[in-house]
Amino acid sequence: GGGFSTIDVANIVAATANKFLHEGWMAVDLTPLRIAAIRPVRNFQQTTTVSLTGHLQFEKIGADGEIKHGTLDDLTYTNQADTYATMLAITRKDIINDDLGALTAVPRRLGRGGALKLNDIFWTEFLGLVSANFFASGNSNINTAVADMTIGGLAATETIFMNQTDPDGKPLGIMPKIVLVPTALKATAVALLDAQRGSSVLITGASATIPNANVFQGRFRVESSPYISNSSYTGYTSAGWWMLADPNECPVIEIAALNGRVEPTVETADADFNVLGVQMRGYSDIGVNEQEKRGGVYADGGSS
Repeated sequence: GGGFSTIDVANIVAATANKFLHEGWMAVDLTPLRIAAIRPVRNFQQTTTVSLTGHLQFEKIGADGEIKHGTLDDLTYTNQADTYATMLAITRKDIINDDLGALTAVPRRLGRGGALKLNDIFWTEFLGLVSANFFASGNSNINTAVADMTIGGLAATETIFMNQTDPDGKPLGIMPKIVLVPTALKATAVALLDAQRGSSVLITGASATIPNANVFQGRFRVESSPYISNSSYTGYTSAGWWMLADPNECPVIEIAALNGRVEPTVETADADFNVLGVQMRGYSDIGVNEQEKRGGVYADGGSS
């Protein structure tokens, strides 16, 4: 007959829904996962972490053999996960007419919806950091002079990064690992930095006595996202870029995720009694917040 068994549909959904949700999730730009730290949280309460750049220089042990206590500084960071969700219904007619194809299309859409929401809250927070004075001269993490995507701009930005100090005024000692650029600068960044596709020699047109080696080749991982230059977001830019530390070492931004799961979850149930079909819901338990100001430098793209 033309009907379907609720039990049969439930079994099919249980076996396949999360697979197709993952496909939809992976079809969206996931740059945030590569430039942010991921913090597993156990609940929806605000979590607080202490900066890793506190006052921990070793001290000489005195004659009494007592080891002095270090301090972790007063600099703390917070984050908090919230729940974001949506749901869709699949009618009995949809399932019959589509030969169960609807059961794969809907979780794909839910996966995409989860990834879009992650990007939305992530880039709202990240792109707003400049106007919020997170990247500012007072924090020694902004380059507004020679700041274009050139060898000179890279050198000037790296100098600012490497000159950063901990709360004691000692060199921070963290190396930059990522160059994050808008799409308009991606080709230029890859040409300068990529170990495989970049050039080891710069064609300058100058005298042969001028060094022309590309000292930055292979030094950084290039990351890029179309969200950076999207005018829907405050702080968008097509010229500015960032030099960032490894997010596992010194993150400028963090994603909090309930039990460490950033990817959404999809669940299925029978539709309401007055509807023939099934319902699917997708939800994510995530949050995004700024972290360590010393973890990156913003270059505004200008040259002087």
